[in-house]
Order: sequence, then C-alpha cells, then structure tokens
Amino acid sequence: MSDTFQTLGDWNPSTTRAAGVILRDHQGRILLQLRDINERTVGPGLWSFFGGHVEGDEDLRTAAIREFTEETSLTLDPATLVPVARAQSFNGTQLYAYTATRPTQPSEITLGEGAGFAFLSPDQIRALPLIPAAGAILHHFLDNIRKFP
Repeated sequence: MSDTFQTLGDWNPSTTRAAGVILRDHQGRILLQLRDINERTVGPGLWSFFGGHVEGDEDLRTAAIREFTEETSLTLDPATLVPVARAQSFNGTQLYAYTATRPTQPSEITLGEGAGFAFLSPDQIRALPLIPAAGAILHHFLDNIRKFP
C-alpha cells in the first residue's frame, strides 16, 4: 500500500514522526480529542485528531492505527485509511494524517488519553482552538472533504 500525503507549509528533515486518524462517522461528524492540560502534553487544552509518535521501525499506517486504538479503544482496518496530508509542528515533528469512515457511537469509546473527546461538525471544528500542525491538516481536510471517500 503506497501512501502519498499532501505537504502543508514548510517541510524540513526530522527524525521525529507522528501519525493520526481523522475519523468520520456516518453522520459526517469528525471525532476529535481535547488534549490534557499538563507540562508533558503537546498543545495542552487544544483540540486535535487522535494520534501519536511513530515507534522504532513502525510504518505510518501501523502507528496511526496503534495510536488511535490506544487512545479511543476503537479498531480500524488498515485498508480503510486514506492519506490526507502532512505538516510539520513548531518543534519539528512531522505529523501525518489519514482519514477513515466508521459507524461509531460515543458509548463505544474508552478514552485512553486526553481530557475528552467529541464528534463535531465542520463548522464546530473551524471555531475550535486547534494544535497548529493538526489544525492545518484539519482545515485542509475540511476544505477538500469531497475528495476523500
């Protein structure tokens, strides 16, 4: 499976990579995470899609699914992931995002990380304080949502 991501903004070499999933339910809402507020958390109190750092020689797709499952308890079929975009964070981390659609109810989610979660409409997302790199990806996704299955 070949993954091609749209590059958003500046892109520089980095050894730190992260991957995540922009999950849509069948009502067109998008699942987002409210980040914890503490000194260890990137973007405390901001919103983002679920994801995290790539470990060892893990590929991006595997990392995105692992992180998503660890943080939500939901499972995803790797074949359903569609590359969206990549953006570099202020600290140099390369952030890659996939999208997938899955029928999901809030009661199915066991939050493994973060202060909370919500299924949100595109208009609601545009009004939220987002982590900058994730925000760039989310806005790109929302602007091009019809292009994604």
